[in-house]
Amino acid sequence: MARLNVFIDGTWLLVQCAAGQSLANATDRPDERFPLDFSKLNNELVRHVSENAMPCEGIGEAFISTSVFLLPEDFEEWPTRFEDVTTAQIEKTRRSVYAREAFVADAMKAGFGDEAVFRPPIRDYILRKLEAKRYQEKQVDTSVVALLVRAAITKPGDFHALVTGDSDILPAIRVAYPQFTENVFVVTTHPDELNPMHRQTAFSLVDFAFKIPPYFMQNKENAERLIVGQHVHRCEECGRVFVLAKPLPKLTRPRCREHRAK
Repeated sequence: MARLNVFIDGTWLLVQCAAGQSLANATDRPDERFPLDFSKLNNELVRHVSENAMPCEGIGEAFISTSVFLLPEDFEEWPTRFEDVTTAQIEKTRRSVYAREAFVADAMKAGFGDEAVFRPPIRDYILRKLEAKRYQEKQVDTSVVALLVRAAITKPGDFHALVTGDSDILPAIRVAYPQFTENVFVVTTHPDELNPMHRQTAFSLVDFAFKIPPYFMQNKENAERLIVGQHVHRCEECGRVFVLAKPLPKLTRPRCREHRAK
């Protein structure tokens, strides 16, 4: 029986989980990070394949690709060494590194390999590019493509999930693996709910004749299945997803914290 191989652009996915982004906005706490359960994600993608193609035995290979900067021991002293480096930049970079490390660790607990996690040393010019939002992680894209194409060629009977929001990845996969629309599908965010600046990219990403339809992560019913927690509900008033520490009392209608307060 076929298995499902999963390849995650971790840099993109981490952004979607951030406060104010697509997945967080599907919950009743949009100002907090969306706690993604990677094991639930795997189960959901296996279900998606089984419902849209054929029964799937389970997860085969799984990789997350991103970059996590290595910070030097004297990182706190950089504002005194470089005139255009600020204490705020140092603190922001530390928070970013911590968030990425935790994200990768969560993925690894669910069985994802970290072979495509890059750990470049931070440089002062990189801080400047990060501040100007001009830093690009090209090695992440190429690694995702290489891993997926390798699996597709060596395991032609399997299915392959590509978790990304970058439409530039697909042309490269099409060149290396022309049959990709048969057993590859995209896991992304729905174009209609994206930032207008990103909609064209999203439409380009799903505008391929995939045999298996895209899996849109932030759809309310999907976000409900992906969030960390045992007692997960969807508010009957607004449709937002919320998690309770204890089971919902019997005969209690599911309402998020905002509508419970009302």
